[in-house]
Amino acid sequence: MWNNPLTIWHDLPNAASLASVLSQAMQRHVLQALSLQPKVLVGLAGGSTPMAAYADFAQATLPWQQLEFVLIDERFVPITDSQSNEANISQAFANIKTKMGAWHGLYQHAETIEQSAALANEQVKKLDAAMDIVIVGMGADGHIASLFVESADYVSAMEITSTEAVLPIRFEQQEQKIDRLSFTLAELLKAKKMLICISGADKRSVLESSLNGNKPEYAVAQLLKYYANPVEIFWSPA
Repeated sequence: MWNNPLTIWHDLPNAASLASVLSQAMQRHVLQALSLQPKVLVGLAGGSTPMAAYADFAQATLPWQQLEFVLIDERFVPITDSQSNEANISQAFANIKTKMGAWHGLYQHAETIEQSAALANEQVKKLDAAMDIVIVGMGADGHIASLFVESADYVSAMEITSTEAVLPIRFEQQEQKIDRLSFTLAELLKAKKMLICISGADKRSVLESSLNGNKPEYAVAQLLKYYANPVEIFWSPA
C-alpha cells in the first residue's frame, strides 16, 4: 500500500497541458533547489511522454550553467541512432546544450553492453551526488527507466541494497528487443524529488494498481513502495 503523504496527482486534459504543467514543475523544483545549493542534478527518462515537456523546459530562463543533466535509461545504440534517448532529448534541448553545466549520457562506446554499462556506472558514481529531481516515465507493463521484468538482469537491477548505479539490461530470450542501460532501482531511490509522467487509461490503471499495492510484480510498484521523498504524478488521457 502506498503510504507516502507527499504525493500530488495532476490530472491534465491533454498532452499539451501535461507538457506545460510538467515543464513548470521542473522549473519550480530547479529554482527551489538552487535557492539552497549552487548546482542541481536533474535525471531524465527517455520515452515519448516527457519529450514535449523537455522542449518546453528548454525555453525557460534559468541559470543553465548551474544545471547538470543525466539520463536514467538508454538503448545500447550509438547516439546517432534514431532510437537513442540521448539523441532525442538532445534535440529537445538543442538551444541549451552549450549553456548547461554538464550533460551525462549513459551510452558509452564499447564492444559489449557489459563494458558500456561498466563505463556508465563509473561515470554516474563520479557525480557523487543524488539526483535533486528525476523525471520518470512508465510503460503499460509497469516498467520504469529500463527496468523490464523480462530482462535477464531484472532481479539484480531491482535490488534495493545494490551499490551499482547503472547496469546492463539484456533480453537474452527476445532477440527483437534492443539491450539497454539503466539506472538501478537503488540509484533511483536516492533522488530527492520524483516527477512521474504517464498518459493513457491503460497506464493510469497500472499506476493506480501499483499505488494500491495490487501489482507488486511491477517495477513501478517497487519504486513507489520504497521511495520516501516527494512525488508528483502527471497524467493525461492521451
